[in-house]
Amino acid sequence: MGLYGVFWLVNCNFEFLGTGNNKPMKRMRMFLVVACTIAALQPASSQKLETDNLENLVFPKFQESVVRLKNGQSYQAVLNYEKTERQMVVLRNNQLYLFKDHQAVDTIFMAGRIFVPAETGFYELLVNGPVTLFVNHRATLDNTGATLAYGSKTTTAGVTHVNKIFSQDGAINLRIPENFKVADDTNFLLRVDGQIQKVLNKKQFLKLFPAKTRELEEFISSNNTSFKSQNDLISLVEFCNALNR
Repeated sequence: MGLYGVFWLVNCNFEFLGTGNNKPMKRMRMFLVVACTIAALQPASSQKLETDNLENLVFPKFQESVVRLKNGQSYQAVLNYEKTERQMVVLRNNQLYLFKDHQAVDTIFMAGRIFVPAETGFYELLVNGPVTLFVNHRATLDNTGATLAYGSKTTTAGVTHVNKIFSQDGAINLRIPENFKVADDTNFLLRVDGQIQKVLNKKQFLKLFPAKTRELEEFISSNNTSFKSQNDLISLVEFCNALNR
């Protein structure tokens, strides 16, 4: 029922009560009309958000998660991780909000996977050991081109219309703006002796373990290890940790 329908029903139901000089009844009628009008203007809480299968999110759907704090306490939340801004996002009461407990968090458990706070955003923990492997979920928004006269396109026009997906605070919208596409920029990180190192290729990896270069080179060669493959890197780091036992 629309706004005008609500107004008509309330007005008719109480018109006969307000005849004559019954001022209290007239005031009551006016109050109910205003209250129902305001209620009719509120967005429906059952309106479905478009949050499934978005390219800029790690998971295809928001996940029931457990947030463990550094003080030992835990709580549940419905979360997903946004890659372009590297922000944890909360789904609550059919609205999306920025995750605010970043500095207080020890670990977040989402769909059987583990996320830990980083200097910017969160890293997903893949292997925990003397050599720890993380994946840093990242992406960029690439402008596909704003249409100009005669059907030509430019990759710079319109870029100023998109600064950040998120507002400073409060409810947010995860939809990617028109003329933009998500380009994956995920990378892998190692923590060795307390230092975080980016791993892009074989040379960088072997440089971190000069005493085990021969064994690691043999493993990489025999397994045809790809430094862009998450599963290959998990196997390599697990082998590296086994050498340290």
